[in-house]
Amino acid sequence: MIPLTHLFNDMGKILFILAIVFVTAVGCTKSKFQYPESKVWAHKVNDIETAKAKSKDFAGIEVDAIYSDYQKKIFVGHDIADTANNILLIDWFDAIEKPAKKCFWIDLKNLDADNAIDIAYNICSIMASKGLYDNIFIESYHLSALKKIKKTGLRTILWTEDLTWNNLDTATWISKTKERIEELHPDAISNSAEMSELIINTFPEQNIHLWQTPAKYNDTNAELTRKLCSYNNVKVVLVDYEKPIKN
Repeated sequence: MIPLTHLFNDMGKILFILAIVFVTAVGCTKSKFQYPESKVWAHKVNDIETAKAKSKDFAGIEVDAIYSDYQKKIFVGHDIADTANNILLIDWFDAIEKPAKKCFWIDLKNLDADNAIDIAYNICSIMASKGLYDNIFIESYHLSALKKIKKTGLRTILWTEDLTWNNLDTATWISKTKERIEELHPDAISNSAEMSELIINTFPEQNIHLWQTPAKYNDTNAELTRKLCSYNNVKVVLVDYEKPIKN
């Protein structure tokens, strides 16, 4: 008799393979991906009510997520403590209006090389159950983890380091970032709006995702949003506004 633990492990592997096959079969062809016309996406949509409201207006949504190694599930939240809110990512998608027609930027806060495959399985399972494909980006700073995520066919965003983190000089930052990009070949790179001039000019060939946060809506902030969106290689600008504005 096969031990149940072995059986469940084998079933998990089979489900993971089937999820990957699903993603591939329905057309996870990166060269055909089209960003939505609106580059202005909603930032930190981390609860059900906000997801319901902002998915009606925004073409793209960013959400923070935490993976529970113990429960083998992905929760919505910025910190480990947020898992106590018990908002599963799969349930969060139920609150999204027409999720197949939206784009999603998932900031996986605790993604690492050890849990990357489990997380990919979870994401692919969600995509299969919700009829999603080719409209989810997984963001992280961890290069080795993103390399595993990318092999499953999921889209990746490489969160590039801020100059102030380790007191890097510009030349060192450029060299280090180029090496990481060349190793991963991500679908996009990300950073704050404060780094926009450097990142836009240094990496004109990359799809760039920026966050212009925290910033409430006013004429000055809206003007900056439109300026950021005017660059061809800037594909997304995250904002805290209640409604999107025209690019």
